[in-house]
Amino acid sequence: MASYLLRTIIRAMLPIINRVHATALGIKPRERNSLICVELRRHKNCTVKLSNGCEVKPGDPVIKLHFNNAWINEKMRSNSGLGKKVFPRRFVSYSKEGLQLLAREVADGKYGAIVAVYGWTAFHTHAGRLGFQVIDLPNTLRTKLARLHIAALMQAHRVPWLTKLIPSRNSIKVKAVWLSRAELLRIHGSVS
Repeated sequence: MASYLLRTIIRAMLPIINRVHATALGIKPRERNSLICVELRRHKNCTVKLSNGCEVKPGDPVIKLHFNNAWINEKMRSNSGLGKKVFPRRFVSYSKEGLQLLAREVADGKYGAIVAVYGWTAFHTHAGRLGFQVIDLPNTLRTKLARLHIAALMQAHRVPWLTKLIPSRNSIKVKAVWLSRAELLRIHGSVS
């Protein structure tokens, strides 16, 4: 009973927490109909060496990617329950559409001279299919908090296929996914 009450409270508070988080960090959706949100920031950690030779150094401008939780909620509610069937099947294609839009914006100079895009996700297998390089994260408090946050989001969205892929929040593996600017433009856009 107590765990049910706690889940209900967290589920109710999550939209508020997400709005405050997005406002504080300047996280912005690409378009009203995009799965991806972006946060323009400077890389703060140690140098990340990507397989295509790109090195992301401390202080380099990067884009941190986030899922648009409001968009996901809307998709899940749409089409009288069909959203629950359509959304997971189109997850990769929705992600690809968002990355194509982002690539156009990067090519047009909207984000200046960003070096790479990255994110932390439990969907790293799918990210690999989109060209991202998957990198393990250190076992730190920050990583554990990210895993708890992602688990709460997944539970709040109540997506049946997620529970089949990831049976418990303890089994969620959060990893970093990186894509250099050059690879983003090569795979998802053009430099025109």
